[in-house]
Amino acid sequence: MRKYAAFLALLLISVMAISCDASVQMLTPSVTAPNLYGETQPPAEIETAEGEVPGDADGGAAAAQPEKQLPPDTKVSFLACGDNIIHSNVYEDALTRGGGTEYQFIHMYDDVADLISGVDLAYVNQEGPMGGEKYGYSGYPTFNGPQEMGDALVDLGFNIVNIANNHMLDKWESGFLDTVAYWKTKDVTLIGAYLDKEDYDDIRVVEKNGIKIALLSYTYGTNGMVLSKGSSTVIPLIVEEDIRRQCGIARDKADFVICSIHWGNEDWFKPSAHQLDFKDIMVECGVDVIVGTHPHVLQPIVWEENSEGHKTLVIYSLGNFISTMLYARNMVGGIITFDIVRKDGVITVENPLLHPIVCYYNRSRRGLQVYKMENFPAELAASHGSQKYGAFDINTLKRFVTDTIDSAFLPDYLKS
Repeated sequence: MRKYAAFLALLLISVMAISCDASVQMLTPSVTAPNLYGETQPPAEIETAEGEVPGDADGGAAAAQPEKQLPPDTKVSFLACGDNIIHSNVYEDALTRGGGTEYQFIHMYDDVADLISGVDLAYVNQEGPMGGEKYGYSGYPTFNGPQEMGDALVDLGFNIVNIANNHMLDKWESGFLDTVAYWKTKDVTLIGAYLDKEDYDDIRVVEKNGIKIALLSYTYGTNGMVLSKGSSTVIPLIVEEDIRRQCGIARDKADFVICSIHWGNEDWFKPSAHQLDFKDIMVECGVDVIVGTHPHVLQPIVWEENSEGHKTLVIYSLGNFISTMLYARNMVGGIITFDIVRKDGVITVENPLLHPIVCYYNRSRRGLQVYKMENFPAELAASHGSQKYGAFDINTLKRFVTDTIDSAFLPDYLKS
């Protein structure tokens, strides 16, 4: 009996040992399970029903990738004027209007004020320094106008001011720096004035309605005026290397690029070879709009396209805004307006339109007034001071426009 009991005890111990060993074998897969998605054992493809999102490691649904959101559709209205030239007759007339005690310029622009105030961004080329009274006020050939003209431009609604032109150093570097200091007291974006190389490549960018607009500025020269020896100031001359480099910087910083360029030959209604060469460079670099100044007359407006299909609006010259130059051709200028439109993530130039203007002064070269051509009273043509220097009648004035500007850019009243 004791032998039989011992045999049963031995048999029970053997069965328990086998059972424990089997338990260890059964637990082994749970140790290696986390490595199913690791390097040693990649998972098989996970099949899901159409439209079903596979589960994540915890058995939940994987997060769907959000669609890339396009920026909202928007628009920026832009306006540009040509050369605002403060001849001595202009500031003397302003002093008379101010009763001999102050300079009142603003009402000279009454007829075009609604155009300027009605846009988001308004550009003007201020021709010549406004360094202050200490330099003495002077007209052609070395300008220095009252700063009250700048006040009037700001009050009209101009918020982009260019001072890179051939008269920028008329009162040498000190007059230029004092002009810059004056403009820095105003709520405008000043272009064409750079205190050193670093400042020159710090491209000015204006952001409006969610669109970033870079503003470049160049001039062909400074009438032989030079900077002080050792000066760090940069005059933004028309140099291909600089244009290409700055176009690249501008493209990186902004959505849209406008280039103000003071170029061409005075009194030429067609662009020079120099203008055509540098127009090609800017078009190749992807500039969106070129705003030309200096010739003192209108020049063509055209669309250009580069090898990548990028379109550039080229305005070779807007002529004069205000001046008392002598000839009828110099009294006809233009105000260009266009829209910078973003739709479905693509930015384009839309609705470019030239508003021809006429600058009036009487035979004493006073009584200055800038008119929209459509509002210019025909009877004033007979009393215009330019009558001394050739024909000045409304049909002659209109021909300066229609013989130069493609009708696609003109208001209806000037279309044949």
